[in-house]
Amino acid sequence: MRLLKVFFLFTLFLSVNAVAKDCNCSQILQHSIKGIEDNYALFKIKVNANNYEGYLAFNRLYLKKAQSVYQSDVCQKLLNDWVAYFKDKHLWVTVDTEAEKINYIQHRLSIKSFRKRWSDTKIAKDPVEGLWEMDGYRVVIIPDPKAYGHFNALIVSADNDIFKPGMLKMHLIKRDGFYNMNFYRRDSTVVNSTIRFTSKHTLLDDDDLRWRRLEPTLPTDSIPTLAEMNRPSSYEPTLKWVDANTAIFTLPSCAPRFGPVVDSLISVHKNKLEQCRNLIVDIRGNGGGSDRTYRALLPYLLTKASVQPKVGYYLSDENIKLFRELGILQKLSPSDTTKRGIWAITSETPYLSAAHYAKYPQRVAILMDSKTASSGETFVLKSKTSEKVTTFGTATAGCIDGYNGNIIRLNGASLRYPTSIRTMNLPQEAIDPFGILPDIPIPDTVSDPIRLVMDYLEQI
Repeated sequence: MRLLKVFFLFTLFLSVNAVAKDCNCSQILQHSIKGIEDNYALFKIKVNANNYEGYLAFNRLYLKKAQSVYQSDVCQKLLNDWVAYFKDKHLWVTVDTEAEKINYIQHRLSIKSFRKRWSDTKIAKDPVEGLWEMDGYRVVIIPDPKAYGHFNALIVSADNDIFKPGMLKMHLIKRDGFYNMNFYRRDSTVVNSTIRFTSKHTLLDDDDLRWRRLEPTLPTDSIPTLAEMNRPSSYEPTLKWVDANTAIFTLPSCAPRFGPVVDSLISVHKNKLEQCRNLIVDIRGNGGGSDRTYRALLPYLLTKASVQPKVGYYLSDENIKLFRELGILQKLSPSDTTKRGIWAITSETPYLSAAHYAKYPQRVAILMDSKTASSGETFVLKSKTSEKVTTFGTATAGCIDGYNGNIIRLNGASLRYPTSIRTMNLPQEAIDPFGILPDIPIPDTVSDPIRLVMDYLEQI
């Protein structure tokens, strides 16, 4: 019996250590703190003499929590909560996870209770809740009872023998303008991605997987079929003509791969654009990408070159490597590049300009919303320098104060952070986290905001 106890304790010791090897969360958090303090361009703006002691106390609290965390998924949640202190949607820590075979998670499935919840007008519900369909799967997305802002997508039916009703297909975490997603695949692995709305009843993830809502909907809702959704990319830019005087340019994404598409659309419609009266640019839901994507649009928005605020490049050993790759280093004063822990600026005066300035269209309306983020917001910010531009909708997401994202490896994780600041006049000219306000507000409840914008343009 004594030998059996010793063997049991030895087995328990091996088991605990096997778990511990999965993730050293305390060490990851320590390295994250140092990585942010050394390299993050907005750190000295977000943490100053007024809140420094509170920041240290906050770190001590999370370091204490991290000491008892050994699983990567639990550590990831802790790091997400910790990094939220900085209120920066361009800043995050990703804990390493091995592509190990996982056991599918099973939940109780009760369609009747879900439908009762969806029909109860007294319950506040997230837009993502409901019954959804994609090729091969139908799922219900419901709140995770264990964590606010988390959602589980449970299988209702599947066209394969792997996934059974009640199995977890996706786990979502709500962010501003999108959801972080753990997607469970048929090969018993999990892939990390993001998913976002492309319309009220359609979702698209980073791998171009499309979902459409089946419930709850209204009889008047127009929801595309799966075949219709899978034809073009929901993020594909489009240009359509209402009549000879009004064009609608839809720019759902600034992903670099759409730059040539924007260039082509402008080239094809160039003659008509230079004679039309009104241009509406719908940039709702645009989560960002590259400013280069919309460059061909600028001649039809801007009326002249304008001086821009001088940006700040935060100098650290890691950031210098990135600035060298981007060609920024050669634009900075050599005496500055030897320093560390300061923001350097270029000697040149920055200008916003276009290749040319088209007389037409005479009026430009930009329709934006709370999901317009990052490069989507810089499009709005640059466009607002033009006298012929009016913005409509709701405030943008608020994530452009920091940019030029860099990724550095930590021991067991990756840190992604901005290396540069949009203007040296921070926090006075901060846009994060509240966003850019529209000239003319249009509530989200308006069913046809483009019609309202067109009516406004007709009146003036």
